[in-house]
Amino acid sequence: MNKKLLAALLPLLVVGCAATPEKTALQAQGISTDGASTVAFQNVHLENTASGTSQICGNLERIGRDPVRFGHLDYTVTDASGKVLESGKANYSGAIKQRQPRTASRFTIPLKQAWQLGLHHATLVWDDKTHQQ
Repeated sequence: MNKKLLAALLPLLVVGCAATPEKTALQAQGISTDGASTVAFQNVHLENTASGTSQICGNLERIGRDPVRFGHLDYTVTDASGKVLESGKANYSGAIKQRQPRTASRFTIPLKQAWQLGLHHATLVWDDKTHQQ
């Protein structure tokens, strides 16, 4: 009985996880993320600074139980036509390199200009390689 119930509910859980409210909110802001299979992006949002620029902030969380020993965060900001405005590697706290489960690793990406909703798009990618590769 329990196996039948689990088999019936499992497809619903998978479909429910595909479109989370957070991903929908990010898409509305023009931000897309790809954590590969090692980390997940959490609480990603835009903040305006006092100097008139913007920054993308959020957390990286380990998906597995083992520490994430290698990897870096790449970002690219484009305009509506796809022209790259800025790109690079972002720093993050080393919490995901520790063994403590579910300890989020914070990151902040200062942008060179103010974010223009509808005109700018950002892509954040976790790359499992070291910075030198």
